[in-house]
Amino acid sequence: MRRSIISRMLCERAKRFRKDEGGGMLVLMLVVFFGITIFGGLAVDLANHERTRTTFQTHLDNAVLAAASLSQDLDPEEVVRSYLTSAGLDPSEVVIDSSEEKIGGILVGRTVEASLPAGLNTYFFRFFDIDSLGMTISSEATERVEDIEISLVLDVSGSMGERTSDRSRMVKLDLLKNAASDFVETILSDSEEGRVSISIVPYSTKVNPGSALLGHYTVTEEHSYSHCVDFDANDFGSLGISTSAQLQRTGHFLIGEGYYSIPMSGQWVCRFDAGFAITPLSSSVAELQAQIRALTALGSTSIDMGAKWGLALLDPSAQSPVSGLIAAGQIDPAFRGRPHVYGADNSMKVLVLMTDGENREEYRLKPEFASGPSELIKTTYGSSTYYTVDSSENRMENDGDRSYPEPYFYAQHPFGSRAMWSRDTIANNSDYRFANRASEERLDWPEVWAEMSPLFYGYKMYARRFDSYWEYRAEAYRDYVQWTVDAEEKDRRLRQICGLANTAGVVVYSIGMDVDNTNSLSLLKDCASSEAHYFDVQGLEIQTAFDMIAASISMLRLTK
Repeated sequence: MRRSIISRMLCERAKRFRKDEGGGMLVLMLVVFFGITIFGGLAVDLANHERTRTTFQTHLDNAVLAAASLSQDLDPEEVVRSYLTSAGLDPSEVVIDSSEEKIGGILVGRTVEASLPAGLNTYFFRFFDIDSLGMTISSEATERVEDIEISLVLDVSGSMGERTSDRSRMVKLDLLKNAASDFVETILSDSEEGRVSISIVPYSTKVNPGSALLGHYTVTEEHSYSHCVDFDANDFGSLGISTSAQLQRTGHFLIGEGYYSIPMSGQWVCRFDAGFAITPLSSSVAELQAQIRALTALGSTSIDMGAKWGLALLDPSAQSPVSGLIAAGQIDPAFRGRPHVYGADNSMKVLVLMTDGENREEYRLKPEFASGPSELIKTTYGSSTYYTVDSSENRMENDGDRSYPEPYFYAQHPFGSRAMWSRDTIANNSDYRFANRASEERLDWPEVWAEMSPLFYGYKMYARRFDSYWEYRAEAYRDYVQWTVDAEEKDRRLRQICGLANTAGVVVYSIGMDVDNTNSLSLLKDCASSEAHYFDVQGLEIQTAFDMIAASISMLRLTK
């Protein structure tokens, strides 16, 4: 009976509890709280995973960028592992792959790839039997040369007008023009604006930078007929040309055998013909090819002078002249800040040095004949010009009488060709119908050499004072007013400046075209950055040499 009563009571309570809805909200809150906790925990695990991945990615990116840098000489794998270790990461499982691009022995590009497997222990994913979240971090970096500065140094001496030694028997200069024009087009074709600059430096006895470029240097002002400068031995101990130190302007005079009786016979030591002046830092195919087409063959050979100016236009000391030429509208503003400093990131300097021969003597005027008043008086009457030498007769000379010293000797006079002495200049000599009507002026030495060669002067104004040996005396006088830098010294200078260029990281290509002098070939080979940068070619092979150089450099272009 008692059990029956208890059973009924429990059943009634159970029915009342089942019908009672007062505790439903609590259950729901418990379920929601449990769900939020679980999903919130999963979000924490995911956030930790992303934060860890980002941290690892940053460290790996930095490591790969450092390893790909062209300015570091360590093994890329060692660099990556060292960076990771410094960041507190385990580098034992990192996978690294690297590749390099070289031209000859010069490193011009490097790519480094790395991947790092990693994992993160979980807290809430464990409820789903996931104890860790895995990840693989990958990174890749490439550094390649983008800005390229090129100096194209071309031999246009007299021998370049001769025919080649190969079967083609073509004029060497014609072959050079074709090869150089193709080179320019290949290098600049499709290259991104402002990335590649080419300077053309023609040379023979001298290099003429042109009045605009030379105007940004400090130069002596004996004359303004031409714009070459003389370099001393010490100038080849550096790659650049100072804009503040005074440069010696080359005397403007005619050299070579010439003719005794023709005033303007010979070759100008400093050429000023069309196409001979330097074209600095251009990216215009049309401009560069126009200069190449205008090149002519004349003069002696000074490879050292060509190399000096070619390297000067790659040296940071030329930044000020380049800025000045940009301001004058003569260089593209895209090249502002060039030439870059040596070793600048993503930049490369290239010298292409070409010759068909060997260094020859370099002629210079002695200082006493390079400036100041001369002994020559110029007389002008209408369209006629006569010259008088103001020089007292000495006992070695003979005008037919024995009185000394007579003040004037007329090497040229209005009538006849016999040497004539007088105490009056032509304009003051009453024997001539234009006396007192002609104009006269004493010329400075630069004015003299602008109107006649030293050989002509020596023959007409000096040698004819004597009774004999006029040609011999004329040649002796010509040699007296000038001096030379010999070929051996010029070889030494070239070797020195090429060594500096290679040390500074300039990529030097050298081309010997139809060169049969073993010493010159040896010098060109030593100048080049490596044997792969040296070309000994005959005739038509000049095209192949320039094509190969262009192909090598074109690998580095940053194209559109």
